[in-house]
Amino acid sequence: MQEANWHYEDEPVNGGAGGEVFKSIFNGSGLDAAGRLAREALQNSVDAARPGETAQVSLRMKVYQDADLDRFWHAAGLDSLAKRVAVLGLHQSNALAEKPEALRVLQVVDSGTTGLAGDPTSPSSKMRKLLMEIGGSQKIAEGGASGGSYGFGKAVYSASSRIAVVFVYSRTLDRQGQPLSLLMGCAYHQAHEFNGQRTSGRGFFGQPVELAHAIRYDAFTGADADRLAGELDLVRDEDDVGTTIAIVDCPLSMEDIKRGVERSWWPKIRRDNFRVTLVDEMGQRLHARPLQDPELRPFIDALDVALGRSPEQSGKSRRKANFHRVDGRTIGQLGLFVMTAPEEIDEQSDKEDLRDRIALVRSPGMVVQYYGKRQVSNPPVVGVFLADDGIDDILRRSEPPEHDRWDANADRLDPAKNEREIVQAIHSRIWHELRTFQKTARPPEKSSGNKFLQLERELAKLFGPTGKREPIGGGKGETPVSLRPDVRIIQASGGLKMIGKVLLQLKDDHEGDLAVTLSLRLSSVDEGGHHIDPIAVSATFDGATATTQGDGEWHLALAPGEKVEIAVESAIYESDWTVEFVPKVTPVDGEIQP
Repeated sequence: MQEANWHYEDEPVNGGAGGEVFKSIFNGSGLDAAGRLAREALQNSVDAARPGETAQVSLRMKVYQDADLDRFWHAAGLDSLAKRVAVLGLHQSNALAEKPEALRVLQVVDSGTTGLAGDPTSPSSKMRKLLMEIGGSQKIAEGGASGGSYGFGKAVYSASSRIAVVFVYSRTLDRQGQPLSLLMGCAYHQAHEFNGQRTSGRGFFGQPVELAHAIRYDAFTGADADRLAGELDLVRDEDDVGTTIAIVDCPLSMEDIKRGVERSWWPKIRRDNFRVTLVDEMGQRLHARPLQDPELRPFIDALDVALGRSPEQSGKSRRKANFHRVDGRTIGQLGLFVMTAPEEIDEQSDKEDLRDRIALVRSPGMVVQYYGKRQVSNPPVVGVFLADDGIDDILRRSEPPEHDRWDANADRLDPAKNEREIVQAIHSRIWHELRTFQKTARPPEKSSGNKFLQLERELAKLFGPTGKREPIGGGKGETPVSLRPDVRIIQASGGLKMIGKVLLQLKDDHEGDLAVTLSLRLSSVDEGGHHIDPIAVSATFDGATATTQGDGEWHLALAPGEKVEIAVESAIYESDWTVEFVPKVTPVDGEIQP
């Protein structure tokens, strides 16, 4: 094998841009690098499972030293890449800048899959899509129980390499059902100039084919692919259909990858007996055991409830809810479980508080998101929502490139088919079921001896958004501002909302203008009168200029005798919530700058 097997494209002719696109895709994501790899790499293998089979995946960290390092370095053509390292835009600490004493290569190996099927010279082949296509949405067009949203999952491989180099070896079947071997490498570097030649930054370890107006880079096939795979230690049995991906110069910890597998894939591990093998650089096998994780165990209990494996104890420790049809489509099942000894999360900790969170799961069996809100109620509950296969395509279209949430405002949802309403219904029903279950599972409150507690609750409801308050301001120790709310509750799609107006007026005899802060707070309250969930309120000012100071808060200046009418409207909230509307006005020092 010759080092000349690496070729850089002059123009981005093979379906995408240069390597800087790959390196920037996941910027800003809340997931760590090992967690991203565990999510995306396994997702790609799960998507490629043969019909009726569950894909099996292994992640193995190999370390090359001494003669083995020289052999791999030469086979991978890394010397030719090292010559241009100064213009590749890599991290400072990388193997090409200075040949290391030990080189770490992570292999992701799957079995029970179709391999990278398709004519390897065609743009529609899975090999070319994996290595060359950026930002497509072909998975959705193809249909099926796929986890991918945009085809960005491939970027996780290059992002996990400090030199942004990956090799792919796949054994699949051709159109005639005969075994076919494929091998190709790809480097994702920034656009640069080297030896007077401008390149897109993307390099190919493959065979260049001259076309009329461009050069196409093809994978090695057949015996050539098998020979090169052997030199790169990417060996597969002859009848083992599947794919091996080698991530060169991988800094990730196998312990962190294991944690990522457990965190994202426990539903499939529990439900489908999904097996993931992890082997560290010492050759020690690590076991993904989500059942032994105290953070995940309550979610696994909730999964068993959703699957009907655990007896329902309505109003006690668990509950199952079937989400019936919306627009003719079945939605899914929700399992809820009361946490018996939840861990208190320190505000300074980097650990995520999973109390009152729902694991959102689609057909492939990966946790898309731990969905929840900021406030935690008593008792803390966790849950698992298993989406019905019939809405899988809708949920895929609702996900961003990182497929880490279901967004009802996603551009790819079809308004004409009420797809946004379906996504909204999932979120609203989840929260309704969780809050309802918490009320029934909550231990009886101990009497405090306060006979006015019930009266206080009733008054809180009375003077909520369905009632009118007396003018605020003008009394002893208060501002000389009259504040009169006049609001009501109306039915809305998916719940209720508050609409109405608030009238502000400064006394006629006030000396000079008065700068004030207006706060309009709407929130749900629990049975103890505690504010639980804030509900967004929008305001439109008629007769004054106001500046927004934060959620539900505005600054404005009032002249003596001036009246300001403010139209208010809340976001939609659950129909069974008790809510309280608290308008408040306070003076501020100095003048407002509109």
